[in-house]
Amino acid sequence: MFWCDVCRCAYPHGPEGPGAALDAHNTARHGGDSPADGVRPITGRQVVIGLLVLVLLAWVARFVA
Repeated sequence: MFWCDVCRCAYPHGPEGPGAALDAHNTARHGGDSPADGVRPITGRQVVIGLLVLVLLAWVARFVA
């Protein structure tokens, strides 16, 4: 399966491979552009989750050490 993070849809890929499914999807849904390529920006939600994980690890380390 090919998953598009931009429009949140899934496309199956056949014997031609995932690259062909990506090209077909970009042509059909995004006018030939490739919005799924490139670096995705880090969201605020990801930063908050990362900070919560660090706090949890620090808290666990206090009791283990």
